[in-house]
Amino acid sequence: MPEETAEEHHRAGAREALAAALKARLRTEPLDKVTVTELTRDCGLTRQAFYYHFPDVRHLAIWVFETEVAGQVRSFASELGWADGLVRLLIYLRDNRSSTVAVLDGLGRSGLERFLFAQMRPITEAVMEKDGGGPVRAQDRVLIVDFYTSAVLAVVLRWVADGMVEHPYRVVGDLEIILHGAVRESVRRLDDRATPRRD
Repeated sequence: MPEETAEEHHRAGAREALAAALKARLRTEPLDKVTVTELTRDCGLTRQAFYYHFPDVRHLAIWVFETEVAGQVRSFASELGWADGLVRLLIYLRDNRSSTVAVLDGLGRSGLERFLFAQMRPITEAVMEKDGGGPVRAQDRVLIVDFYTSAVLAVVLRWVADGMVEHPYRVVGDLEIILHGAVRESVRRLDDRATPRRD
């Protein structure tokens, strides 16, 4: 393996090694107690290598969370129906409870909400398209997608804040009941409003 290729490979693996070390630490200690020294010692990297990738431990935690959650969302958006995919995402959050709580503490509720909203919005668009397509007017499409994304997100954030106790299948099952036909009906009503009446 040429020296340059080995260096690139080493750098590419550094983030993943730091991520694995952080996740292992978060199983037994809170984020604010984890140090750069511990992480670099755990994965055999230098402090310089850490700071090449991240300014501090909090940014590493956010990167881990965002990378892994975004990957979960992308995979379930393309492979599964929205409900099965959302169950898988909630199971991921619950199985990685320490990382989820650490990032919630680091980002704050508003930061986590903004991130998850951006990740979940394409899923809502896909649900709308699958459920008969969206409204005629572009601004009505935005309204419906933002409204239902916010509604689902509120349930997810409440579930996280409550300790992720309720089983994901139950949470998503309730959402399915609430949303069934609701998106299509919202589209119909907005299209009716947008169509001039002929008297």
